[in-house]
Amino acid sequence: MQNGVIIVGAGLAGMMAAIAASDEGAEVMLVDRGSIGLGTNTAMSNAVFVGVSDSYGVQEYVRETTEIGRFLNRKDKVETAARRSREAVVWLKTLGVSLDSVGTNLYQVRSSDPRVVSGVTLVRQIARAIDSRPRIRVIRDFYVTNLFQRDGVVEGVEGIDAGGTSVLYRADAVVLATGGAGAMYLRNDNQRYIMGQGYYLAAAAGLPLFDMEFVQFFPIIIAGEGLPATMVYPPIHKAMKLVNGAGEDLAVKYKLGSLTDAVMKKRDELSIELYREAERSAVFLDCRDVPRDAWEGYPLSLLRPVKHDFAAKPLPISPAVHFMMGGVMTDDACQCGLPGLFACGEVTWGLHGANRRGGNALMECAVFGTLAGRNAARFNEEAPKGTSMEPTETRTDGFGAPGTSRRSLGDIKTEIRKIAWHNAGVIRSAEGLTKGLEAACEIHRELDGFVPATRRERCAKADLTAAVVTLKAIITASLARQESRGSFFREDHPREDDANWKKNSSLIYDPVEKTFSVTHAAAL
Repeated sequence: MQNGVIIVGAGLAGMMAAIAASDEGAEVMLVDRGSIGLGTNTAMSNAVFVGVSDSYGVQEYVRETTEIGRFLNRKDKVETAARRSREAVVWLKTLGVSLDSVGTNLYQVRSSDPRVVSGVTLVRQIARAIDSRPRIRVIRDFYVTNLFQRDGVVEGVEGIDAGGTSVLYRADAVVLATGGAGAMYLRNDNQRYIMGQGYYLAAAAGLPLFDMEFVQFFPIIIAGEGLPATMVYPPIHKAMKLVNGAGEDLAVKYKLGSLTDAVMKKRDELSIELYREAERSAVFLDCRDVPRDAWEGYPLSLLRPVKHDFAAKPLPISPAVHFMMGGVMTDDACQCGLPGLFACGEVTWGLHGANRRGGNALMECAVFGTLAGRNAARFNEEAPKGTSMEPTETRTDGFGAPGTSRRSLGDIKTEIRKIAWHNAGVIRSAEGLTKGLEAACEIHRELDGFVPATRRERCAKADLTAAVVTLKAIITASLARQESRGSFFREDHPREDDANWKKNSSLIYDPVEKTFSVTHAAAL
């Protein structure tokens, strides 16, 4: 009997892992708390992949990716992505994804309807490929709470099913593909449940987290009350202007030139300046001079469903969290430090360094999702157990009385997001980080005392616990790094310092003290 593989998370990385494991002959269970594909950040993406081509070679890819990552990338992982990128593009096309070449090194999914985000088209096609594979069983509405280990080997996952029952599913291998943690920030463009669950699962299992201080911000995200916090996708129309509350043209004020170039090539600097402007007054994208017919074409067509009168008033915008560069270390087989546990996608570390290159998020999912699935299917193949992945232990947990916390979980969530944004956001300092860590520790203690009364509260408490632990990791690593690099900016250490800080951070979680310890080693 072939291996049984559980994939946790159904974005592009998890879906690619599921397909690859199935095609290797494994029985696969793909689990997610929401819908497959559409409930993930992949669906919200512009569906752009960066990779090698006839006119853009492996060495160029490696050089540019590591330059953007400010030389904290793992070179072997960058080289693997480069070498396998063409294979990944071919494989995606085999699965029915329509990818157009854009320039020398980019591939883009195009939606037939210009009002549909390209990421939605991408995940719908991959979901169809999953539906065509009988070895893949999809389990929705399942919240993973723990990686099940026996004798130091990961042999399954524990979690809460749709009915509130605690369930243990055993497997021969597990693939972690849970995504990042963007939604734990007050301003972000992530799906609302992406709050660091994978980082918490890994840290609680004893695995180190690397480079968690590096969080990527996108400068132009819709920020109006009642409006969707979505990205204004480049290219930015030449008639659009960034203005502050006084009506100043910020492209002129900061000598940005083309807004598209600023977004694509000076993203971090632009985010810092817009954050500073927003501290003084609101910031807007003025679209009033955009010709009416321009709204019919992509990407402006994506803004048409937004309930805002673009012709009459400027659109409130703000920088927002977009992506996490840090995470779990994996080896060449995408296996983590625990036998039986593999990982892929945003939850992992190594490809991006101090900043992610545009197009590498999805290429990472395609390349390493496929590798993780294949190798999970082959794990311990000399003696596969052939686990059936049926629930072997269940219990229906009784829910407690209403929580003893002085606040609701909604109030606690709001505070976590504010602390993350104001104390560990675009601009950081020792004073702000120290205050943020103290506040996060207090919230963690409050969460420990909260007794959930419903399944919804159990999942919400688990979300917030993951978020506050992830926030502690980000702050602990940020306090230790006394420089600015890539997406990371400390106003009290505003310069990049290669002599002292060309290093990766490594965090180990103490589940008793509920704190992280941090060490550093020269970049690999």
